Amino acid sequence: MSEAMMPISADALKYRTMLFDLSKPVIMSPEIFDEIWPYVDSVYTKLQQELLQCNGAIRVQKYECRLRKSRKSGTRVARDTTDSKITKRRHTSIRDQYLCNVRIKVSRPVDGTAVIIERLDENTHTHDIEESFRIKKPSILVNAIKAEAAKGYSPSQIFYALRGAGTAEGSERLGAIGGSSLTRYLTSRL
Repeated sequence: MSEAMMPISADALKYRTMLFDLSKPVIMSPEIFDEIWPYVDSVYTKLQQELLQCNGAIRVQKYECRLRKSRKSGTRVARDTTDSKITKRRHTSIRDQYLCNVRIKVSRPVDGTAVIIERLDENTHTHDIEESFRIKKPSILVNAIKAEAAKGYSPSQIFYALRGAGTAEGSERLGAIGGSSLTRYLTSRL
């Protein structure tokens, strides 16, 4: 079940590390980018809507590290309980802002020939990639969990399958795609 759920290409982990570190601009085909981005998308959050530059020839999207958190935290909203239902608030915490100052830019020519990923400044990450995965799981892992949950599996069955049915290589595989801090409880919430 684990093998069929999450096929991981050999290049995926190499590119994931490359997109996290981003010591120099990276140019890749749109197909490779679309395959690799779900492994690292939880590290970054969008800064603004997609922009068109160079007379509409290039689509540009800017991202910042999730630990930078330049947006203000939301406020709690009182819920209407007139329908006699008891609603519980989610347990949340406010994270500190500006823990990491990395911002990147993803440029895609409209003709679809290449994708260019580069940093907007010289800052480097002040944390490792596992810290980002602890805050938010990559979409490749979330989609795999949702697909198995739609089949009717319980959270403990999904967690056990993702861990490779207790094998060492299954745990390593789960850790490689960002699930090292995954628990049965988190599996049920995704």
